[in-house]
This record gives sequence, structure tokens and C-alpha cells, in this order.
Amino acid sequence: MTPDGLISGRTLPGLLLATGQFLPVSDVHRLANTSTLARLVMNANGEVLDMGRKVRRATTAQRRVILTRYATCMVDGCHLPAHLCQIDHIDNWSDGGATDLDKLGPTCQFHNRDRYRNPHRYQLRRADGKRWAFTYTGPRTSRR
Repeated sequence: MTPDGLISGRTLPGLLLATGQFLPVSDVHRLANTSTLARLVMNANGEVLDMGRKVRRATTAQRRVILTRYATCMVDGCHLPAHLCQIDHIDNWSDGGATDLDKLGPTCQFHNRDRYRNPHRYQLRRADGKRWAFTYTGPRTSRR
């Protein structure tokens, strides 16, 4: 290795960076043990659409896409316009849900809270390739 960190024709264990500098295997191991990986999915404008677990609330870019996909609350029969809804996680955030575009949709305040408190009252399904829908199944009746 030359003094400026470039490889001088020899093969050494490590990683050759796009800059031409060599990262020794000991540094690769250190980074692997101390770093956090995050997958980023961006739109054509470079705006991040999938946030994983790093962020709880939907970004402005995510909200724009969601509002083009949905006209109303994603609970069947609820006619509240999507632009007046909260952006909700398909899988509750508190249960490990991700803030990824494919896992978000609009729900009115009532359905957002009720679905969180009474998940057994809702059945999830794909409305089409990009959209989700919940069907309200109502309270469970107790059998005697």
C-alpha cells in the first residue's frame, strides 16, 4: 500500500472503496460491529419513502404518495377524505411496524384509535397492488 492509502498492485484482505482507497479488514470488522444499517428507498426526486423503524411519523414525501393512492379513510365504508385523515401504520408502530410507504395508509381519527384498541374488530386485506383496506367486523359477541 502506498503512503496515500492506495493499493500498489497487491491483493490485501479488506475493501477497495470507490475513491481508490483501501479499507483494511480490521476497519471493516469494526464498522460492522459498531454501525447501524438502514435501507433507503427514494423517489425520483431523492426523497426517502421507506424509513423503517428510525422514524415514527410519515414524511411529507410519503404523505404525498399516500394521498394519491387513497381518496378516503382505508376502513371500508368510512367516507372521510384522506387529506383529513391521520397516516397510520398497517402494523401498529408499538408492535414493531415500520414507517415504510407500503406499510402506511390514511385512517380517520376514530378508526385509528379504535383499530389500535380493538385490533380483533378489523380484518386487513389488499385492496389492490398498492393499497390496503380494513374491514370492520364489529365487536365480538360473547356466547353463553
